[in-house]
Amino acid sequence: MAQNIYIICPPKKATGGPEALHQLGYILNSLGYNAKMLYTKNKKNPVHPFYKNYNVPYVRKVKDSPDNVMIIPESMTNLIAKYPLAEKKVWWLSLDFYEVLMNSREKKKNWIRKLIVPFKHTEYRFEPNKTVTHWYQSQRTKEFLLNKTLDNEIAYLCDYVTELFFENLPELGHFQKENIITYNPKKGLDKIEKYMSLLPEYRWIPLTGMSREEMRDTLRKTKLHLDFGYFPGRDKIPREALISGVCLLTGRDGTSEFKEDLGIPERYKLHNHEMQPEKVVTLINHLMNNYDEVFEEFLDFRSFVMNEKQNMIDSVKKLFIK
Repeated sequence: MAQNIYIICPPKKATGGPEALHQLGYILNSLGYNAKMLYTKNKKNPVHPFYKNYNVPYVRKVKDSPDNVMIIPESMTNLIAKYPLAEKKVWWLSLDFYEVLMNSREKKKNWIRKLIVPFKHTEYRFEPNKTVTHWYQSQRTKEFLLNKTLDNEIAYLCDYVTELFFENLPELGHFQKENIITYNPKKGLDKIEKYMSLLPEYRWIPLTGMSREEMRDTLRKTKLHLDFGYFPGRDKIPREALISGVCLLTGRDGTSEFKEDLGIPERYKLHNHEMQPEKVVTLINHLMNNYDEVFEEFLDFRSFVMNEKQNMIDSVKKLFIK
């Protein structure tokens, strides 16, 4: 086993990707490994308050060594070449950010910079490299990677819903549900707004500007979470909603198309051409007015989500050999 594991992560970012990276560090250390966060920018107090409870130590610089394992999110694959001696594990927490951020970095380079920037800052385009292994979080990414020529076998590793959503979790049938529909205003709001006006009898709550505790408590009162936006990876909020006893109605853009990634009943995942007001209003009323009966249809995938932490621990044990 390599002596040191470094998990590359942006500082002070509170999104699904950085949380997954901190969860990995926490699990590795709980299993007796030596894992540290490597933050990519030299900022004071780089650990976001949300992730301090994972207690993963951090460093700001790492000297390349064959004794090191570098865990690199797909959004930072330009750092692969910076560590030629180390083992490198690319963890694909989404699919789309790889190309988006690679293109963004390329656009920022003028011709002079392209000439003088050292090799270690070049982009990764699946060049042959036996020191690189890929991990996928979603079935969608798995299928993408299987179409690439890679030197090592790919492996599955998925994050989990944080323990906060399990604290004092009511038993099924004991949630104090209200006629609340939640939504993420950063995703598909243009498709959702019309239903807010068509169905004013329900209380529509945007999941924004809340503490994590407030969000958890809101979801525990909610009957339905609506998400007609794009799913770049296995998005956290729908999984947090399921833990909290919430039904889901989603689109099919991105990973939500795949049953392995969002395994809710197919009739509650709509293609764009199906998002007609009459159909959507009927579905929303059905979900809201028959909550107790309908939520039973979500139990199989809810059970899978509830076991994600143990599944991640089991996956980590297979990926790292002591």
